[in-house]
Amino acid sequence: MSTERKQCDVNELLISRDFLAVLGKKPAPSHAPPFGNVTQTGYACRMNLPANAPLSLRALLTRFFVYHVMRPALAQQPSAASRAKLAKLAKLLWMPRGTKLTFGQLGGVDVEWVANPAAGARGFVLYLHGGGYVTGSPGTHRGLTSRIARDAHVCVAVPDYRLAPEHPHPAAVDDALAAYKGLLDQGIPANKIIIAGDSAGGGLSLALALRLKDAPLPQPAGIVLLSPFTDLTHSGASMNAPQQKEWLLTKSFIHAAGQHYAGDQDPRQPTLSPLLANLTGLPPLFVQVGSDEVLLDDSTRLAQAATQQGVQVTLQIWPRLWHVWQLHGGQMPEADRAILAIANFVHGRLTGKL
Repeated sequence: MSTERKQCDVNELLISRDFLAVLGKKPAPSHAPPFGNVTQTGYACRMNLPANAPLSLRALLTRFFVYHVMRPALAQQPSAASRAKLAKLAKLLWMPRGTKLTFGQLGGVDVEWVANPAAGARGFVLYLHGGGYVTGSPGTHRGLTSRIARDAHVCVAVPDYRLAPEHPHPAAVDDALAAYKGLLDQGIPANKIIIAGDSAGGGLSLALALRLKDAPLPQPAGIVLLSPFTDLTHSGASMNAPQQKEWLLTKSFIHAAGQHYAGDQDPRQPTLSPLLANLTGLPPLFVQVGSDEVLLDDSTRLAQAATQQGVQVTLQIWPRLWHVWQLHGGQMPEADRAILAIANFVHGRLTGKL
């Protein structure tokens, strides 16, 4: 594996002792596994965006829409009507030309297959959509999954996993595991699969990896986490900081969604709060999060914990961006650049170049 340091146009932070010092975290003792550094990974990038980098005009307009339209819709109590409203809004997130949708099942779970035949397919992404475990669907994320399919040259399978409160934990994890097994049953090797997810789907991606470890079943080539919801105990500093900005999520929604999903179960369970789990043996993680997120610390603490346990992690903190801004691919350049970075990781892991 090459150790050459590549340049990129994103604000990428490779976990290091210096980075932990910036976060105010205590470095691991000297006998702990070393943190990742340039000599240990082939996809480290410099920070090329300052923290006060201005947003594009399109991003500012999108943020206005997110705050005044999507945020109130997402904050509603989960119901058929609120889910339908969110699905209607998601139709504004268009797919690129050439996208092909097909529908089927994996392991008995309904899935939506997203592909771009002109781009070809070098592997598969099992994408677990976000929505706080209580809303969202494959349809609400087509604008993102279709761009991952095109830019990463993959076929994306998006399970329509069961939602809370009708189906609390571990229903979503069971469905995700069944879908992953379905890919393996079709003869697809694990090293040609990437697990990815945003928000609650990010937490679900980690929960799936933990279930694979317990099974045991082969781990995927890598895991992509976009603003992952990793701590249902809500103990992160950013979650509890009154001054922390957030343009999409409300704290009340986060708390309510977690309660709907966990029910009367202990939220510290590994598959509910993977941040607190034993992460050893997981494949490389690629994490993107915006600086203006109440869930920021769900990513930074995950990166710290994973690297301390020997997992290879790349963490990107994008300045002034909000929860899962990647949904707005094709609408703002910041989302397009983030998706391209995701595609580079996916392609690198599937081809063995990373």
